[in-house]
Amino acid sequence: MKYRIVISLLLLFLIYLFGIFLSINNVNQTTATLNRLLNLHKVSELRASLVHRVMRVNSDLFTVHTPYSQSLDRIVDNVEALSDLANACAGCHHRPETVQDLEQVSALVEDFKRALSFYITTSADSRRLERLKYDASLVGETLLQQVEHMAREASLGVERMSAQAFAEIQHSKNALLILVAAAGLFGLLIAVYLARSITRPTRDLVAATRRIAAGEYGFALEPAYREEFGELARHFNAMSLSLKNSYARLEGEIEERRQAERALRASEERYALAARGANDGLWDWDLPGNSIYFSPRWKSMLGYGESDIGTDPNDWFRLVHPDDRQGLEAKIAFHLEGTVPHIESEQRLRHRDGTWRWTLIRGVAVRDENDRPYRLAGSQTDITERKKTEDQLIHDAFHDSLTGLPNRALFTNRVEHALLTAQRRSGYLFAVLFLDLDRFKFINDSLGHFAGDQLLLAVGHRLAEFVRPSDTVARLGGDEFAILLEDIHGLDEAVAIARRIQKDLPRPFMIDGHEVFTSASIGIALSSKGYEQPGQLLRDADLAMYHAKARGKARYEIFDKSMHDHSLAHLQLENDLRRAIERQEFHLCYQPVIELATGKLSGFEALIRWRHPTRGLILPTDFIPLAEDTGLLPAIGQWVLGEACRRLGQWRRLGGEALFLAVSVNLSGREFTPALVETIRKMLREHELPPDRLRLEITERTLMDAPQNSAALLAELKGLGVGLQIDDFGTGYSSLSYLPHFPIDTLKIDRSFIAGIDHNRDNLEIVRTILALAQNLNLKAVGEGVETPAELEKLRELGCGFVQGNLFHPALDVAAAEQLIRRLSQAP
Repeated sequence: MKYRIVISLLLLFLIYLFGIFLSINNVNQTTATLNRLLNLHKVSELRASLVHRVMRVNSDLFTVHTPYSQSLDRIVDNVEALSDLANACAGCHHRPETVQDLEQVSALVEDFKRALSFYITTSADSRRLERLKYDASLVGETLLQQVEHMAREASLGVERMSAQAFAEIQHSKNALLILVAAAGLFGLLIAVYLARSITRPTRDLVAATRRIAAGEYGFALEPAYREEFGELARHFNAMSLSLKNSYARLEGEIEERRQAERALRASEERYALAARGANDGLWDWDLPGNSIYFSPRWKSMLGYGESDIGTDPNDWFRLVHPDDRQGLEAKIAFHLEGTVPHIESEQRLRHRDGTWRWTLIRGVAVRDENDRPYRLAGSQTDITERKKTEDQLIHDAFHDSLTGLPNRALFTNRVEHALLTAQRRSGYLFAVLFLDLDRFKFINDSLGHFAGDQLLLAVGHRLAEFVRPSDTVARLGGDEFAILLEDIHGLDEAVAIARRIQKDLPRPFMIDGHEVFTSASIGIALSSKGYEQPGQLLRDADLAMYHAKARGKARYEIFDKSMHDHSLAHLQLENDLRRAIERQEFHLCYQPVIELATGKLSGFEALIRWRHPTRGLILPTDFIPLAEDTGLLPAIGQWVLGEACRRLGQWRRLGGEALFLAVSVNLSGREFTPALVETIRKMLREHELPPDRLRLEITERTLMDAPQNSAALLAELKGLGVGLQIDDFGTGYSSLSYLPHFPIDTLKIDRSFIAGIDHNRDNLEIVRTILALAQNLNLKAVGEGVETPAELEKLRELGCGFVQGNLFHPALDVAAAEQLIRRLSQAP
């Protein structure tokens, strides 16, 4: 910017310097013109003077009476004056014409002088004198004429020079005015330019500083300036940003300080309110002075007044329970030594009424610059109610909420303690009895859950009567109880307790105005088996209990290793069963069903077999109950249904008698659901089977679990056209009243009734009744498990239409069944 100002001022100075130079030049020219004009005026004066003097001389010449008049000196003086004027006039000309006139005048003046000198010096001859006077007057006349001519020229020159002078003066004046105006305009432009270049940034800077002064920190100028103002704007923006950041930091620090002050005030208020209204008592121990301050609340929570306890620390420690004092003093000492960061201790303090109150002591030491404690302060909280709650929670965590007996967790803990005792003491024996109430579900469902809970409570109390105080009776959950008999001399003591339970537990309980009877299945596990974990004892006692329940309930069983081996084998069998389908270990055998009147093959009953990779062939009676318990039976049943339909479809393509064959498939209760209808429809469509060629066998027990639902589902299946048979008829619930309402085609007489029919009158009468019932209801009948010709003959006499059993054919594999079909198809 400074360079632009210097250059602008320098240009302005040069313009003014040029104007001065031009003005001086015009003044010089005007002055010269004026000088010439003045000289022309001198020519006029010369003319007048010459005329005057020439006329004087001529007058003197002709007024003198004698050639040597007394006025001769005056004539000479006039002539000298003419000579001087002529010489003077010769040096004041400017134009060439004027110069020539003056030169002629000077020559004439010289001639006039010479004529006069001749005239003056000639005095002898008058004639000569007159002639000389005449010649002098002629010269004077000529001089007068020349002067007149010069005067006229001079007058014209004066006019001409005056006009020229005034023109030059006006020109100089105009030029000077134009120059002054141009200089002023240029100066104004320079001023405006400099003003815009200086005042605008300055104005913006002033406005920006005002905005910053108003609190608009961080305001920035537009980067449109150059040179010094551009640098000034950049520094200003940097300064503004710095001010903004500094102000933000300052505001942050101020806000932090304000927050700290507010927090401090709030903390002080909270402390004051806490000190006045909190349940905690405060204490402050001056360690060098060994003086301690106790707040009024600290004293009142122990029943003491303000003046009842002094400032001696021993007044505090004397109130601490003897069993807790050493621990409190140790924690204080550890904290003062710097071992622990703070004091936190629970102890009992004696109340003024003599009771013990649980308190929680918290404290922290204040240390000097040498890390030596000089003050110890803290609080004391009455936690008596919390301790009671904790004790209750601990009790609830380890006791059954209904009976108040120990629960599984506490029982397991006590068994673990007994195991540790047995490891320390040689010959120490204990036993675990695992009990499960018989028929509890039936009682619970009949009388309601409240009555069931009352029965469990009463059983718990009665079981506690059968054991010693040192023994443990626990409820493990549901209707399961356990008894820990500690420090017994042998298995006989455990068996004696089990027998007493078997004898006295079935005594009636009065529950909600009803006499309720129950018994228990008991499993016994003795500690002499080398147990290491309490869970092992509970497991084995549980296994023994299940064996007792499986053998008829209301009895006890003593665990032996075979039970565990059987359980492991059962578990392994379950694991293998879960993978049997995907490993394709199942296959179907087909037992022929014979029409007794014609001896022809009517169809097959599909029977599943499990070809185990290590255990060999496993019959359905060994794995179907397990499959039902584990929920695998529906998947297995669906496989059996699909495989039987697929195989029958293949046989039908053989033609002949195969077109009239049917296949029977057993359904479990888990399969007998509404989804079965769609499954059957899909199977028939997929394998292109006539519906009447598929026969479904449902047990009587399955149908009678929900007779109305069963009737509706049977109607849907019958609508598909499939055959429906009741399997093992007569072994389940009585279905006689519902039988007319079931769309059944066939009754299958269980093999337990067929066996010994030729000599067992009871079986004979049962079979006779079933066949009569089937005939009256227009149902077919199939006798299962025919083993002897005598049994076959009795069935023929009773009018049984169809039979199956080993007497005709055992269950055949696929190849044998297909061979049988081919042979029968080729028979005449």
